[in-house]
Amino acid sequence: MARSLALAMLVYALIFSAWSLALHARLDTGIFDLGIHTQAMWLLWQGLPDFLTTRGTTIFGDHFTPILYLLCPLHQPQFILVFQALLLASGAYPMYRLALHELKQPRPALGFALAYLLQPGLWSANLFDFHTSTLAAPLLLWALWGLHGGKLWLYGGCLLLSLTLGEALGVTVALVGLEAWRLGRPRVALATLTLGVAGCALALGAMRWANQGQPSQYQALYSGLHFDPLAWLLYLTLLLLPLGFLPLAGWPRLAPVVPVIVGNLLSWREGQRTLDHHYLATILPFLMWAAVAGWRRWRPSWPALLLLTLLSVGLHLSQLERALGPAPNLSPLAQIPREASVSADNAPGAHLTQRQNLFLFPNPFQPLCWGNRAQALVETVGEAGHPPLPGQLQRRLRQCAVDYLVFSPVQDSWPLRPADKAYWLRELRRSGRYIEQAGGVWQRRHKGPLTIPPQELQPRLSADGRHWVYSDSRGVVLASQDSETVVAPGSQPDISADATQVAFVSESDRLVPGDNNASADCFVWYDQLLRRLAPDGQIGHGTAWWPRFSSHQVVALGYGAQRQPQPGPGTGLWLGPIDHDWGTVIAEDGHLLCRNSKTGRQFPGCTPVVGGSRLVYARLLNGHYQIFDQQRALTQGPEDCLEPGLSGDGRWLVYTRQPQDGPSAVVLQNLSTGGQQILGQGYNPCISGDGSRVVWANDQQLGHWPP
Repeated sequence: MARSLALAMLVYALIFSAWSLALHARLDTGIFDLGIHTQAMWLLWQGLPDFLTTRGTTIFGDHFTPILYLLCPLHQPQFILVFQALLLASGAYPMYRLALHELKQPRPALGFALAYLLQPGLWSANLFDFHTSTLAAPLLLWALWGLHGGKLWLYGGCLLLSLTLGEALGVTVALVGLEAWRLGRPRVALATLTLGVAGCALALGAMRWANQGQPSQYQALYSGLHFDPLAWLLYLTLLLLPLGFLPLAGWPRLAPVVPVIVGNLLSWREGQRTLDHHYLATILPFLMWAAVAGWRRWRPSWPALLLLTLLSVGLHLSQLERALGPAPNLSPLAQIPREASVSADNAPGAHLTQRQNLFLFPNPFQPLCWGNRAQALVETVGEAGHPPLPGQLQRRLRQCAVDYLVFSPVQDSWPLRPADKAYWLRELRRSGRYIEQAGGVWQRRHKGPLTIPPQELQPRLSADGRHWVYSDSRGVVLASQDSETVVAPGSQPDISADATQVAFVSESDRLVPGDNNASADCFVWYDQLLRRLAPDGQIGHGTAWWPRFSSHQVVALGYGAQRQPQPGPGTGLWLGPIDHDWGTVIAEDGHLLCRNSKTGRQFPGCTPVVGGSRLVYARLLNGHYQIFDQQRALTQGPEDCLEPGLSGDGRWLVYTRQPQDGPSAVVLQNLSTGGQQILGQGYNPCISGDGSRVVWANDQQLGHWPP
């Protein structure tokens, strides 16, 4: 039996090492999550600051994973993938010893070791990049064997190592004490409970410290609990079916994973209720151990065992097909210097982690899946992301000089939607700031500073120009010549015509009672009170975008997974905001369209605004955006003219004149006489309804006309 077991472990280790490496070579790994871990290990190995540019936070700000200090010599993606396969294979030995100790029969014990190696959940975890929590599967089996085999040093050492794999492991470790109690070892049980509780406290405290006193974003997964009995039943069936439901007969041994299972059931992140990820790793050891007890009560027939084996293998044939497909040419990636900064798609980015500045595109130009934000969790499931309009996008490209951009040859745009990705690529080519090379690599023409562009001020004026709103690091600010009031944390504000109401978007939860959808929402501030506008959506999938007033009524807000205006039947990915039913939509090929949300009428262009009888917008002409009134060009020249605004009577036009290099200027034009004047440097101009005042952004200050 020993030879058979050793052979099975060796075969598993060889197959899954090769399988993982083949998936990696075929761009089936990613920055999320292999790249995050290998960048962390590389930073620790080099003695560099532990800020993860792949994630927008520090190592402990993302997860509590001290194990990375021990694993940092394996910082090459290929090394850590092989190590993961080897360690997972090692779990078959303690599984064999546990079953032999319980059943006293070598053949069934070997069968359980083989069943462990054939588990779909184990395969999924092994083939889904690398995660420290995946290593819990063999470590917890070794700990159980140490407890039942009388090797307390092994038991304690493996439990201690398990605590370094993630902040949630403390709960599992604490409940392993029930197994010691069941064996009649109360002191060991108490020590285990103490170890688990201390591990939880240390992990949560370290993460709060790493996040400047804020709790982990992952708590937001339970801000609104997921109730779906059918989904729960399917998930539990997926857990138990590969083991023929044997664990039910040994249910007391499942106690350590009850909180983990309940957490997966109640989370709004659907991936926690499938076998396609790594969320089964901490559950599997106890499923196997409970199945051993179930074997003593009911032994499946050989046909049933064969059927379970075929089921386990069949669940992963699609991954095998991907591993056997043609491998792309990765040599262009190897030519990128180690010291260069890179913003890359998820898949090729996993090959570029040995550097201090690796970003998941479109970071750092547009923050997505970035930082300790609940909204970042929504963005990771592809339900968020709102590209900037052309003017802001080009300013960000100018401000942030990333050395290289790398795009995947496979059709995967995550975390961007495909149309958003096409729009980014079109604007990148138009900017001329990067040279497009082979293999999806783009090199910056001229070196520059690597800075994360700040949030731009985007002021909005009341009808008489006496009040305005904008957002900065303090939140949404309502201002006049005499005073300023910070309304609430938020962005993208608008002000009603009479200046009595302010609408805005905020990622903050609990601004109003019942705000537990784990997503950004639209709010209205009126008479010192806040009201949430966004309708209740599916928890974790209800992101709001841009509210807009008409007079004193909110007439449109962008909302939902597909970024469409509500109320209204708008279709497509809207780039918002909307003015008098007109807004900007991204076509599938990345071109921008002006579209009416009610009639569906559309034409090429962006940022349409209405004043009087005029419909003014920006449109590409000879490679540059120009301002149009209907079909008549109001501007012409070798620079972009963008961000138009109109007075209520359509007499006054304000816009941004933006050269490729050099400062932008705000221009005011009288459409009746054709006269114009430059008001000053800046962008994002806004004109009052009566045309008496213009406010614009100039870096982190506001410009005013009249002064």
